[in-house]
Amino acid sequence: MPAGREDTLPDFHPLTVIRNWGNGQAFRLTDALTGVCVFGATGSGKTSGVAKHLALGYLANDFGGLVLCAKKEERAQWEQWALDTDRYDDLVIVDASSKWRFNFLDWEAERAGEGGGLTINIVALLDEIAGAIAGGAGKDEGGGENKFFEDALHHMNTNLVDLPLFANLPVSLPLLRSIVTTAPTSLKEMNEDEWISKSICAAIIMEAGRNLKDAPKEVLDDFEECRNYWTREFPVLSEKTRSIITLSFAMLVRPFVTRPLRQLFSTDTNIRPEDAFDGKIIIIDLPIQEYRLAGRVANLAWKYCFQIAVLRRTKPQGAYLRPVFLWADEAQNFITDFDAEYQATARSAGGCTVYLTQNRESYRRVLGNDDSVDALLGNLQTKFFCQNAGDTNKWAAELLGERWVMVDSISASHGQANDSASSSVSKSEQRRYFVEPARFTTLKRGGEVYGYQVESIVYKGGHIFNDGQPFKLLTFNQG
Repeated sequence: MPAGREDTLPDFHPLTVIRNWGNGQAFRLTDALTGVCVFGATGSGKTSGVAKHLALGYLANDFGGLVLCAKKEERAQWEQWALDTDRYDDLVIVDASSKWRFNFLDWEAERAGEGGGLTINIVALLDEIAGAIAGGAGKDEGGGENKFFEDALHHMNTNLVDLPLFANLPVSLPLLRSIVTTAPTSLKEMNEDEWISKSICAAIIMEAGRNLKDAPKEVLDDFEECRNYWTREFPVLSEKTRSIITLSFAMLVRPFVTRPLRQLFSTDTNIRPEDAFDGKIIIIDLPIQEYRLAGRVANLAWKYCFQIAVLRRTKPQGAYLRPVFLWADEAQNFITDFDAEYQATARSAGGCTVYLTQNRESYRRVLGNDDSVDALLGNLQTKFFCQNAGDTNKWAAELLGERWVMVDSISASHGQANDSASSSVSKSEQRRYFVEPARFTTLKRGGEVYGYQVESIVYKGGHIFNDGQPFKLLTFNQG
């Protein structure tokens, strides 16, 4: 780009320089939009070097975003970065104080648009969170009993969400739990006066009937299907099937209806993922290090809702979308199968992902196989490699590629009989890595020993830097 052209670009143009690397090289908005992943061993400086470098650039260029927290110090870290870039007033800290609350089920039920309020989308939220509680990505795709009970739970959840929607009631997890716990367990119980008078399930069925008395026939037909489930199908399920699916549902909702998540997710809403589109930086300060499963569930619930909100964005006429980042240090704690799907299309919706982890194996442990890891990393185009060891270095070397080099071969011989000697020199072309795997083990990793400097090798999705190489060695000052 010609000198000075950057100053004439419209707001959020893809060629906007986020970080200038000198000599005409830069990290631009278009690079941020195609996703970033950072690798480095513990203590390699990936957070104090690369992460700080990118975060300050994103904040200074008015990105909104969502920050997932694995470690306790991340909130303070982002508060300092926001102060450094005059963005402190844009921070929204979601923590156990419950100042900021997000009822994600009611958010999905009440949203505008052709897909708003659809039961299938609300149930998808429940399914995604259920998968997270069960262990995250890479869930069992097998058949047999597990598949049967998964389908039975999904079927119950569909009818469970439908019922308050038909009654025109806000959808919340405490209400859904009350419906399940007061649903009839036999046809005999369903006809008893005590059940009819005390059951929340019965009360909502009756309220839905009153609410829909003038509804179109197709809506009434859908309601009849839902009512039949709760009054005919559910009561006659085998005790084993009903026990398993109700227990599975109880395990799903329990984190959200007990401390510290009850007030955050099961009451009202005063912060939404869409607020990031206006420049808010939402920090989920429920770190896994401190809150364990509750923290992971909270971060994953926000992450999935943020991702689907981003994918719904459309570019305004004659302008560019404000970019929004999804940021996760120790990203292996937060990845799911949905990430690859999200990242494949996030660019056009202004989504900028930044994932940091120690090594490629961290993702494999969660996603289960190399194909799933490759599907994710292939769509995170800019890759930073800090000091590291192990298989990730070889993968990085193969990613950066090889070139032909001329290699000299020297041979010498010495004859004992007549004290003669001879030597020869030959040249041959051989393939060599641009960066040998061992080079990654010696990169500077900050601290006093390395003069508070962090080195990282960056690769930008096939980009050739101005020295003709497919990579660039960057040095970051920790101060």
